[in-house]
Amino acid sequence: MSQTNKSKNKNKRKTLRYITVFIIIFILFFLSTFYKYYKRTASDVVEAGKLEESILLMSEKSAINIALKHEKQLIEAEEARIAELEERKQKNLALEKDKKKAFLTFDDGPSETVTSQILDILKEYDVKATFFIVGNLAEKYPDVIERIDQEGHAIGNHTYSHRYNYIYRRTSNFIKELERTEKVLKAILGENYETKLVRFPGGSFGDKKAPFRKAVLDNGYTYYDWNSLNGDAEGHYIPKDKLIERFKSTYKGQKEITILMHDMDSKYTTPESLPYIIEFLQKNDYEFYVLE
Repeated sequence: MSQTNKSKNKNKRKTLRYITVFIIIFILFFLSTFYKYYKRTASDVVEAGKLEESILLMSEKSAINIALKHEKQLIEAEEARIAELEERKQKNLALEKDKKKAFLTFDDGPSETVTSQILDILKEYDVKATFFIVGNLAEKYPDVIERIDQEGHAIGNHTYSHRYNYIYRRTSNFIKELERTEKVLKAILGENYETKLVRFPGGSFGDKKAPFRKAVLDNGYTYYDWNSLNGDAEGHYIPKDKLIERFKSTYKGQKEITILMHDMDSKYTTPESLPYIIEFLQKNDYEFYVLE
């Protein structure tokens, strides 16, 4: 090869190297400028905290954009769900606060005739009640206890013997009587059955029963008294009209009313008065509940 050709080729290679170096420098300059612009823009987006603007910086079809949109939709849906639940909760609380509640309660049973008559009436009116039963009578009429439970009524403990001179002699006697009645109920309704509702014979009122109230609570029970009654314990064979009037005299328009009645067989006028008491409460916008 001539010297002239060699010189030309050398010059071409040299020129090509210059062009290559220039292109590399240009690319690096472009990338550096683009990186600074992207970094500054991304920083502004993060500082502004605007999710929508950062989404616009990305391709509409990018996986990141799709994931962010989906996440945003999930967050908005969850926020809407929480707001709806809170609104519904507040409405329910307002409705619950305005409700007038009636608790029909029957003590001293079960009995062969009167308890069954009361259950028939409650079934007819589709009303639930609470029965505070005596243990030795539950042993005598287990089928009535089964019916009370099967028809959705609540069962409470009213001691085993109902003998005042024994159960109120000492607190240990009282607790033993409650435990004995619990065993009776389990024998009838199954080992898994449990009730912690208690009503004191004669009520829990007064300073003398303070130790008994404490013992009951310490043993995991809840006791209930009453703030209205039909007066069926105030005598024998009281006519139904007098029972109704006695109830109305103690009703007093209370927002929550717990009515004391009895279902022993000697209280045969109690079921006769019961429909009138139920209808009176319904007309006055009460809803019926069981004690828990």
